[in-house]
Amino acid sequence: MKRAASPRAAARAGTRARVRVRGFTLIEMLVAIALLAVIALLSWRGLDATIRGRDDIASNLAQTRLLGRYFSQLQFDLTNLVTPDEVFGPPLRIRPGELVMVRHLGVGGGPTQMQVVRYQLKGRELVRSASQPLASLAEVDDALHHMDAFARVVVSNDARSMQLSVWIPPAGWTTSQAVIEQSYAQFLAQHGISNFTSIGVPVPRGVRFSVTMGAPAVEYVRTIPIGQ
Repeated sequence: MKRAASPRAAARAGTRARVRVRGFTLIEMLVAIALLAVIALLSWRGLDATIRGRDDIASNLAQTRLLGRYFSQLQFDLTNLVTPDEVFGPPLRIRPGELVMVRHLGVGGGPTQMQVVRYQLKGRELVRSASQPLASLAEVDDALHHMDAFARVVVSNDARSMQLSVWIPPAGWTTSQAVIEQSYAQFLAQHGISNFTSIGVPVPRGVRFSVTMGAPAVEYVRTIPIGQ
């Protein structure tokens, strides 16, 4: 016959049962929740910083590509700059925040025409604008007086400054439009037209184009020879 358990044994068994089912206390739960919240916050901040960094890199790369195309177009325009005898005056003009030139423009297989091109810093916008093809000096002169009507391309909305200088041998770099005009006037007075006898004449031979963009500001500089 099975013996009944003593009261002391029954009490010990009840205690063991209570120990086995004991859960977290309220303080332990609060501490665990707080730790999880801190981990979640740190993880979110890390993810946010990673995404922001990726977006900044992508934006900078896109801006650099656009600026590279801008400089490439500037080089192409300067390579095709007309000579002073073709326009009976300076084909190149610089002013604060602005570079204006008259260049050759070949349209298909037809006769070579001209085009007025302006590189400009307008407010915070870095802009290139150009006229329609021009067939006569009268059209060139008219275009020079209506440059605000040109078709324009905005390369950047975050440009801070633009600096321009022109290389005229043997003196070197100048930012004076008066000096540029004087060199072209001297060329026309002495030679009249461009030919082998005018090689080495002190007219503009290069342009240094500097633009500062972004925050923190980064300066981009390009030195380009002028085709004659």
